[in-house]
Amino acid sequence: MSFPITGILLHAVGALAAAICFTPQHKIRNWTYESFWFWMCLSSWLLLPIVGSIIFIPHLSDVLAHSPRDAMWKSFGYGAAYGLGGMAFGFAIRYIGYSLTYALAIGLSAMLGFFLPPLITGTLNLSQPGSNTIIVGMLVGFLGTLFCGLAGRRKEVEIQASGKSHETHFKPAIGIPLCVLAGVLSAVYSVALGSAKPIADVAIAGGASPDFVININFLFASTGAFCCILPITLWKLSKAGKLRELVGGSMNANAAPLSNILWSGIAGLLWYLQFIFYGMGANRMGKASTVDWPLHMIMLILFSTIVAILRKEWTSCSATTKFLITLAIGILVLAVMVIGYGNQLNQVPTNH
Repeated sequence: MSFPITGILLHAVGALAAAICFTPQHKIRNWTYESFWFWMCLSSWLLLPIVGSIIFIPHLSDVLAHSPRDAMWKSFGYGAAYGLGGMAFGFAIRYIGYSLTYALAIGLSAMLGFFLPPLITGTLNLSQPGSNTIIVGMLVGFLGTLFCGLAGRRKEVEIQASGKSHETHFKPAIGIPLCVLAGVLSAVYSVALGSAKPIADVAIAGGASPDFVININFLFASTGAFCCILPITLWKLSKAGKLRELVGGSMNANAAPLSNILWSGIAGLLWYLQFIFYGMGANRMGKASTVDWPLHMIMLILFSTIVAILRKEWTSCSATTKFLITLAIGILVLAVMVIGYGNQLNQVPTNH
């Protein structure tokens, strides 16, 4: 028995990729957010999963021909729900801010992502060794996300008081329900990936590497998400008269550089890479597969907070706010260690 340090490190790389996947958005010029979102999703949810499956899944056509159709449709359907969750996440930010939305939605996703897959499949077993420790680690992680949200809200209030913020309203009555919806549907992506396991099993039997077989899971879960958000995004762009942006137009008289598509594609690549490393990490975590989702989500919050600090977004905050965010980071690190230890306990053979 050994602490799963390699699996945790691979999950960390994936979480870091997720934490920075929206940073290329700052390079976008003369485009609306919806155009960036379209090209990012086209890259991460459609093109890269297809290319990845072609590259990493040997005899792909045979795998698809011999895989159960119900697994394909379940993964696609749950993926579509995840796509709606992503849009709810974006709307929630408008009403309660980035920090609270991120903390509450991702924290809820971490909790539900642990319980939903085994509940749906009827395999939930909390009597396994290490299960209680893993749950404690999740609760510690949720506490850390709440501290992140509290510190983030204090930061937003302090910036607003300084006159540097453009935020004009805070409507938790609208934002929090959207945030809950986003968190629940985000957790459903864990179910979407799990639903494609019978397809992944066929792929592994056909020679696919366990490290990269997750591409076949993407092929259905992520395309479901893309097909869900595609008509909504096109409708919003059409309603605003911005469809021309998708072929190089701009939102005003200034030209939109073609590099916008490149930066959007890079954002999509970073999102895609998070789950490539997620799959590699999960392959090294042992029997407790349900630990992967909460571990990934908690590390995502941890790294996104650290990235914000490195970008000096907390520089002008009060000492109390800086203490809160430092405390939150410490709690999140502790949560990762506790979950890792619970996963270690889960690997101990039981005596009969």
